Amino acid sequence: MDAAERLFAERGIDAVSLRTINHEAGYSVAALHYHFATRDGLVRALLQRAQPAMFQQRAGMVQLLEAQEHPGVEQIVEALVHPLTAGLRENFSAGVAQLRFLVRLSFDRSPYLASTLEESVALFVPLLRRALPHLEVSTLTRRWLFAADLAQHALANAIEVHLEAAARLAQPDRQLEHLERDLVAFISGGLRAP
Repeated sequence: MDAAERLFAERGIDAVSLRTINHEAGYSVAALHYHFATRDGLVRALLQRAQPAMFQQRAGMVQLLEAQEHPGVEQIVEALVHPLTAGLRENFSAGVAQLRFLVRLSFDRSPYLASTLEESVALFVPLLRRALPHLEVSTLTRRWLFAADLAQHALANAIEVHLEAAARLAQPDRQLEHLERDLVAFISGGLRAP
């Protein structure tokens, strides 16, 4: 699965065959067909591996925000960003691979993530309406979609440039903390704009 995750992130879902993944992983030609039947089955298994921990953490953060009468914009954005970085803190190399895979799906506008985007809007826009009642729902929705894309792509790009170097210097948590803080501030400013 690790080889599939890496190849999908590098080349895109449609550009990688099960045969290529089997070869890269050193498996027999039929190994992935046996376990997952199709490329679709493999992609769904990778999502099942990557998303539950993120969704669980995000749900806990959102639940706390829902209990507040006027949740702060930064707190709402933290509930978007922090679960994306949690995997990096637990296991940096595995977290990087998962994030790159998810970003590739997002970048390719993969149908695998369509329901995830809808759920994100349904979860976060009501919170944003309470935090920013002067803005139209359509504006908040559009900005939230921008925010979700920005968070994923900014983290993936930062991993490429900064975090891998920091990991070699044994400081990834510190760099990740700074990156997360700056990203939350930047997205929050965009959401607040008139």
